Amino acid sequence: MKNAALLIEDRDTQLVVRTALECSGFTCDVYLSTVPLLRALKRDVHGVIVADVDGTDADCSAMLAWRHNWLNPAVTLVAIGSGAARAAADALAAGVDDFVAKPVHGAELLARIAAAARRREQISVSTGLSVAGCCIDRASSALVSPHARVEITSREMGVAQLLFENAGRLVTRSRLAHDVWGMSVELTGRSIEQHIYQLRRKLKRCAGDALALRGVYGSGYRLDVSLATGTLLPAHPPAPASPFPWLSA
Repeated sequence: MKNAALLIEDRDTQLVVRTALECSGFTCDVYLSTVPLLRALKRDVHGVIVADVDGTDADCSAMLAWRHNWLNPAVTLVAIGSGAARAAADALAAGVDDFVAKPVHGAELLARIAAAARRREQISVSTGLSVAGCCIDRASSALVSPHARVEITSREMGVAQLLFENAGRLVTRSRLAHDVWGMSVELTGRSIEQHIYQLRRKLKRCAGDALALRGVYGSGYRLDVSLATGTLLPAHPPAPASPFPWLSA
């Protein structure tokens, strides 16, 4: 993904980083604090995040939590900061993929981003989510099965990932609102229902009858696997056969 999010306050550093990335084909979006960056990440698809940890509001922990909660391990997070060993150690210990000391040199930054992206891609492949033969392809935002490949939006991706991770268990509307929309359930309006409707249609196209996205009245939603696939029970198991079949004829 050739979209990069930059969390850099210092204008000179921002210019160096943005010039290097744009010259290598990236489209860059610049943010000055963590909160608007996280909102954008839930709305748009970014493959790379470059965060200046010397800034007053660069919360790497929040960005890493977003990457974990949205189950999108292919996103590469590179920190930049002062050349002090402590700054690098703290950033790497927090879980960033690499650290580049200031003053930032474009060639080194690009090389480190490329190397970190290769490592993230290996992690993404090894931790893919799959239920009943239907897999989430994070790199291309699609649902994939042996029968079909169906593209999904970034918001649908967030919903699908929560449901796949909790297959067979209830995912409440409140959790969807918080983890995917970053808002309270009161503020999401009908948006959750609309995205569930679209995702249900796309799951049907991809997995047929193997998966059922069910609404649990007043609570949320649950992704169930049909009995034919044999791993999770559906929400409403079939009634037992009557011992007197001639009475139901």
